[in-house]
Amino acid sequence: MPVRLTEPAINKAAREAAEHGQRRDLADTGCPGLRLRLTPAGSKTWVLACRDREGRMRRFPLGSFPDKGISEARDEARALRTKVKHEGADPVAQRRRERSIGKAAKEGIGTLQALLDLYGKQRGAELRSWDEAKRRIEVVFKPFLARPLAMLRSADLQMTADGYSAKHAAAAGVRYLRPILKWAAAPGRAYAPPDLASLYPPVTVRRRDRVLARDELAALLPVLRKSDRPYAAALRFMLLTLARREEVGRARWRDIDMDAGTWTIPGEQSKNGQSHVVPLAPQALELLRTRMPDKPKPAALVFATGTGAALGNWDRETKALQEDSKTAGWTRHDLRRTGATMLGEMGELPDIIEAALNHVSIRSPLAATYNRSRYRPQVAVALQRLADVLDGIEMGAGAVVPLRRPPAGWSGRRDHDLNRAG
Repeated sequence: MPVRLTEPAINKAAREAAEHGQRRDLADTGCPGLRLRLTPAGSKTWVLACRDREGRMRRFPLGSFPDKGISEARDEARALRTKVKHEGADPVAQRRRERSIGKAAKEGIGTLQALLDLYGKQRGAELRSWDEAKRRIEVVFKPFLARPLAMLRSADLQMTADGYSAKHAAAAGVRYLRPILKWAAAPGRAYAPPDLASLYPPVTVRRRDRVLARDELAALLPVLRKSDRPYAAALRFMLLTLARREEVGRARWRDIDMDAGTWTIPGEQSKNGQSHVVPLAPQALELLRTRMPDKPKPAALVFATGTGAALGNWDRETKALQEDSKTAGWTRHDLRRTGATMLGEMGELPDIIEAALNHVSIRSPLAATYNRSRYRPQVAVALQRLADVLDGIEMGAGAVVPLRRPPAGWSGRRDHDLNRAG
């Protein structure tokens, strides 16, 4: 018979259950369906009994008394009753699902890491920046890699990105992760909740125009030369070749021809998808000789960690080199921009600089359609001039621009003028 549950009534029923050795169920008149189950052993458990949307009688545990008081149990029972009858909620099935998700997560199934691996297999081949994207995501969102996608909250990911020390690195992590989460939440796939993709970069990434000044290069270049860090050698190689960080980081000894003095960047590693042959100045070749093993393995990375792995801690290592050189505020790509700017100030033609940078279109897409030349001899001259000027800066020479040294049988300015006249 239902009674108005009070503490005295509960204590009396508990004593009777213990004395008679029988379980007692007290139905509460203050909340239809709420019951308190008392056992002879002394346990007191709140239970809600109600019918679901299909009319089936269901029972849901709500906790124990006195940990959960009478008023709190009533409020929770009313809220759950509404969800079960009108919204189709099923707490028992939800807990069962959560236990299943947790078990799968221990086996690496359904986690954020599993999603990255799956996306890499499905779409990674289409993205030349996939290795960098995955690495960035794994670094920024490391605390969540082993967490089940179903248990992740957008607020947790956002807070991690907002609180990450390197804001631009976190912004890149968000930009890389967001399309993956959208792909995972697409209808028919539903690997992840749709709201997970509602992330915002912690900072707005603006177009950079940073170029290192001569005094900054004078401070940095000796540090890059003397440092035994592989990152320092890689950064110096970037300056000497104007290559992208990803291209330098993926360079392998099989791509280097020391006799011909060239480095071939395969099309699948190049941002524009085209194979690019980089003429190497003697300074670049000497740098490679200092790193070359006696018998280099063709597939081995030119710039790698002590274990042979790809370089990955670029932000940390760049900051260390900035501290050593008393410089600040520059990125790896700023070195590439600095070298290109120096060539422009030396009087190199824009077409040659674009070719040295391996841009897909030299001067304009229309011109690139008809002119397929990549100006390799001219690029070789330009990169040699750049290397000589960098040497001069490093040795403390004055701001002297070396004379133009075209290859035998070629006059760049004359041919350029003739082409314009034609």
